[in-house]
Amino acid sequence: MRGRVVLGIDLGTTGMKVIAAAAEDARVLAAVGEAVENFSPAPGYLEQAPEAWWRALCRLTRRLLQEHDIPAVAVAAIGLSGHMHSVVPLRADGTPAQRCIVWADTRSQRQAEAIGKTAAPLWNPAIAPYSLAKILWLREQAPAVFAETAHFLFCKDYLRYRLTGTLASDFSDASGSLIWDFAARAWDDGLLRQLGLARELLPPVYPSAAAAGTLTAAAARELGLRRDVIVACGGGDAACAVVGAGMPGRDTLMINAGTAVQIIEMQAAAQPYDPRAGARYLFELGLDGRRFAIGALNSAGHSLEWWRQLLDPRLSYEGFNALAAAAPSTAEGPLFLPYLQGTGTPFLRDGPFGSFVQLSATADKAALTRAVLDGVAFGIKHCAEALVGEAALRQKALLFTGGLPKNPLLRQILADVFGREIRYRAFTDMSALGAAAHAAVAARLAADARGWLADFDYGERQQPPDAAQTARYAEIYARYKLWAGKIAAA
Repeated sequence: MRGRVVLGIDLGTTGMKVIAAAAEDARVLAAVGEAVENFSPAPGYLEQAPEAWWRALCRLTRRLLQEHDIPAVAVAAIGLSGHMHSVVPLRADGTPAQRCIVWADTRSQRQAEAIGKTAAPLWNPAIAPYSLAKILWLREQAPAVFAETAHFLFCKDYLRYRLTGTLASDFSDASGSLIWDFAARAWDDGLLRQLGLARELLPPVYPSAAAAGTLTAAAARELGLRRDVIVACGGGDAACAVVGAGMPGRDTLMINAGTAVQIIEMQAAAQPYDPRAGARYLFELGLDGRRFAIGALNSAGHSLEWWRQLLDPRLSYEGFNALAAAAPSTAEGPLFLPYLQGTGTPFLRDGPFGSFVQLSATADKAALTRAVLDGVAFGIKHCAEALVGEAALRQKALLFTGGLPKNPLLRQILADVFGREIRYRAFTDMSALGAAAHAAVAARLAADARGWLADFDYGERQQPPDAAQTARYAEIYARYKLWAGKIAAA
């Protein structure tokens, strides 16, 4: 192999992926991945073990080098991406005080409600997924853990700590904490004082492409790499996905669809949260001082996998699609509300709101399977309308990234539900690619992420809608929104 290589690491809710890209032209040379174990010790709880992340990263890195004949000496830099909002309480000796509380964990609903009643202005809605609510839950419900905690880290920051020994975060992950002042672009000291939280619990913050250090001797040995490998600060997975997708302009709505869905619109300016202005979340991109807004559907691919497992864990996705395709979509048939982990946008309600409605004795497995696929598509459109408005949505190009557009039936359903041609890409590992871009910039192998990815071949394709099916879906979607409002108001 000739030339230098950068690695992009993406720690997701259900899996970890490591890609290797050529530093000179961003070509992805290889990718490996494995599942991440989630723990649910009580209803509403979702946790992951940080030490298991580290072991997985070491296994995957060695596997990448060995299986794809990449010499360790070729690896110049590492970039990191990870699921946002999740909290790792870290002791002073660098060991986790307990397992990571994952973003989808909803145990901190009461703490979120209390945050929403504070006098401090907030830049985002006070809901359970945000890091601040989880930190307050630990202080109130697990005081021994809180007392042992010297630092709170986001998941990709824990991995970087294991890589370099440095405690830090980046603008994007910090902005997803609910403790971020977008005007000052710093931790919100006023809110911290009001809540009685020490500023020292939070790490210093840097741009995503800043060099955070090089590998420690122990990390280099466990990964099978040289010690002089540069590690970029990295970013939250949603921000890295925007970077990896080439940072689409404001004329494009980027819909990153996987386990959850993030509907992303670049922002011209940052404004404090106003519930009257729509259910959106505001984030820093992590570079160039840019920001983006998100509408979120927490259970998209998660809904599909939940239903497939209930039907038959042995059922292939081809069999799943065939079952759904056998049932027509009708306004009188069953409807599915994909709110298994809260409503997300537009209602911002935490809790188990997932529902089948309009059930009759004639509903069978095929009809319910089709309802789940349709419901996910309806939920995505509902979220998009809430984020940008119905009129603006009609004017924007629709770019789908992530794993869900790989499903040909769901891809057609999405085009039909939106009544628009949708763009999708054969390459789907946007967060890992964004992390690799940060690595290239941190190692000074690229001037900036956008330029590094300018000629990247995403394998972009188009999916046109079926006009007749779009007309049928219009009536069903109207019923979906009616039921969604009733369920969210319950």
